[in-house]
Amino acid sequence: MQICKLREDHLRDALELVWEVFDEFEAPDYEEMGIKTFQHFIEFHAMRDRLEKGEMKLWGCYQNSYLVGVMALREGQHISLLFVRKRFHHLGIASRLVRIAISDVKAQRPEIPQITVNSSPYAVGFYEAVGFKALGPEEKRDGIRYTPMRRSLED
Repeated sequence: MQICKLREDHLRDALELVWEVFDEFEAPDYEEMGIKTFQHFIEFHAMRDRLEKGEMKLWGCYQNSYLVGVMALREGQHISLLFVRKRFHHLGIASRLVRIAISDVKAQRPEIPQITVNSSPYAVGFYEAVGFKALGPEEKRDGIRYTPMRRSLED
């Protein structure tokens, strides 16, 4: 498996993977407003603009030339997307992507002491397993359910 930073020419494939996995694992826990909010967030032109402005970085994990996982880091320290195709779950791909995010934050913004994520209900256990701690109970905004979490970079 190979992880690399994604460019605009890979963005459509990445967003299709994100939607496919969201629809299978996340959408059943969301009301219609939350699904529409998520669709709006991953809209191609908006994501391309975020990448071009440097507001977001995007990585992909490939097996041969097949995209199996995607992660986005926003604002230099916040994981805003982390999705792995179902048949590639439990192979360490998401953990490797989180390590990439941690390495990037440490290299690009060494003054930042922590990395954050707003975890979906489905992923809370995963994030706890890789060192994140909940900052409070689950919240809901614009129909999106999430638990705010953070992980110290001192570990």
